[in-house]
Amino acid sequence: MDRPDGFQPTKSRSAEPSRPPRKTSAALATKNAARERALSEKAEYKRFTAATRHRRVVWGVSLGSVGLLVLAVVLLTLSPALSLRTVVVEGASRVSPESVQEALAEMYGEPLARISNDRVGVALSSLTLIQAFQTRIEPPGTLIVSIDERKPVGVVSGVTGYDVVDAAAVTLWSSETLPGDLPLILVAAAPDSPSFGAISRVLLALPDEILPQVEGVTASTLDDVRFTIRGSSHEVVWGSADRAREKGRVLRAALDAAGEEKPRVIDVTTPDSVVIRLRP
Repeated sequence: MDRPDGFQPTKSRSAEPSRPPRKTSAALATKNAARERALSEKAEYKRFTAATRHRRVVWGVSLGSVGLLVLAVVLLTLSPALSLRTVVVEGASRVSPESVQEALAEMYGEPLARISNDRVGVALSSLTLIQAFQTRIEPPGTLIVSIDERKPVGVVSGVTGYDVVDAAAVTLWSSETLPGDLPLILVAAAPDSPSFGAISRVLLALPDEILPQVEGVTASTLDDVRFTIRGSSHEVVWGSADRAREKGRVLRAALDAAGEEKPRVIDVTTPDSVVIRLRP
């Protein structure tokens, strides 16, 4: 075939080199998930190691505290520097401090931490004037004993004289002669006696200015407490322990009104309506 002048055949293009295929979206997702998992595992490891260090610190502090506590207990229970050397008695009036100190004498030299209230109570049980007590420690070697004493309410006839008793019928001390500052209780002193209980409640409720004037007191029922007045022939019917302050106030006026010419019975059972009559 004739070719026109200047004609050049077209050169064939060589095939372009092949390119690697692009990653698919699934492959990218897998890579991202792996990266996130690695980051998550790293963060979790950091949290775990931090928690482990925290637990170790807590355990260390706890063991140290326990060790200090054990050391303190050992020092308190064994150290001679914290042993009993002095007993101070507070609140004692009729009880002599020397009797309390003597009762606790066997505890001297013992560590204060070993001296319990139970042991002190047993040691003081022979001192009947003590109704209750409290103790406290004052380092390095002092035990302070605070005492609540029993309050005497009257006197009853005893085997060889007179026994001073409290409201619970406990004998506080005895005397060959009749004490002049306490009333003579004319019923048997027994904790389960209704008459003695009624008398005790009345004597405890009497105004301070009336109680020293009471000479002898008796009761037939819970509401029939009667007593005589020192230096007088009059008898007072007091009744129960109720309205004691009002009864005491009207009794003073009634005693003045009764005079001393003839023995009278002054009934203040109802303080709003006092009755004065001749004593049989």
